Amino acid sequence: MKILVATSGGYNPDRDAAHHAFSFPWPKGSEIHVLTVAEVAYPVMMAMGPDPIDVTDLEIPSREEVSSISSSAASRFRELGLTAEGFSSTGDPETEILEHARKWGADLIVVGWHDRSRIERFLVGSVSQHVVKNAPCSVLVLKDGGKG
Repeated sequence: MKILVATSGGYNPDRDAAHHAFSFPWPKGSEIHVLTVAEVAYPVMMAMGPDPIDVTDLEIPSREEVSSISSSAASRFRELGLTAEGFSSTGDPETEILEHARKWGADLIVVGWHDRSRIERFLVGSVSQHVVKNAPCSVLVLKDGGKG
């Protein structure tokens, strides 16, 4: 079974999908890809200021951080006796998760879901909701990282 675990990497036990996926009884011989995505930071225009604020430098630490997060989670899966590899990318998390799943031929995508208000979902969207609607395979959604 090919399992794609998409993680934000917070490793907050109340929020992170990978943290809770470690304890699942995955079928013997399963392959796990851990994917963490650094969202692209676009320059922000300040209405009060004459010049835009350039936040592109914020993207570079995020790239480094996501690579470390996915590698660490994959290492933890290997310690549990599973075949696992870490992957990181930059872009829109919804797009990157679905693209990775399609290219690899994933049988299952594991994502976390965070309880947000309607206004928050409207403003920032819901990665898990988008993945469920558009996935090429089954999706396991861990509410609040597995809690509840």
